[in-house]
Amino acid sequence: MENEDKKNRVVNLFKEHSKSKAPRRRKATSSGNTVNISGNGNAVGQIVGGDVHNHHYPATPRAPKVVVTPAGDVITEAQKVALRQLRDEWIDLHNAIKKRPLTQAAAQKRINDKALVTSYHLIPANQYDGLVRWIKQQMGRLRNMPSAAAKDDGWRAAKIGAIKARCKNQLGDDKAYVDYIKKNFGQSSLSALATDQLQRTYAYIMSKKV
Repeated sequence: MENEDKKNRVVNLFKEHSKSKAPRRRKATSSGNTVNISGNGNAVGQIVGGDVHNHHYPATPRAPKVVVTPAGDVITEAQKVALRQLRDEWIDLHNAIKKRPLTQAAAQKRINDKALVTSYHLIPANQYDGLVRWIKQQMGRLRNMPSAAAKDDGWRAAKIGAIKARCKNQLGDDKAYVDYIKKNFGQSSLSALATDQLQRTYAYIMSKKV
């Protein structure tokens, strides 16, 4: 009986020793543990137990701002404001009289083309007075259209103002129109003239030689 117990103890010890020597089985690594990490020039992070791929994308440089530097003397800020105001008056008058509208962009392009520049910032200072006269000429042509008197609320005031300005500035006589309207219409005041009479007086004064 004692021999049998010894034999059983030896067998049990052998089994326990065999179990302790058995290698541990490794878990299969999943192929889905690959992680892509993108950063702006630097690695963002790291994950243990998987493959880490760091992608470096350099920042796209911004295009330099183009600054236009006018050559020579250009119109002042005050002159730019005055030109824009006159341009807008021209646009309003055109759109009140003509069916085809004149846009701000189109009007400004015509002004720039007249000055031979690509931007009103580049308009030479010595062209300012000429541009003012040119825009007023465009407005004068519009007011000479047959339908202008009925469509333009400022038609009469503009005609009277133009007559008086020419008499004073070019003809050197503030009352150069008086003899004409007395003889032809029996009036001494421009404001008393009918629409067609005022237009005829305007045409006479504008064509009168200095």
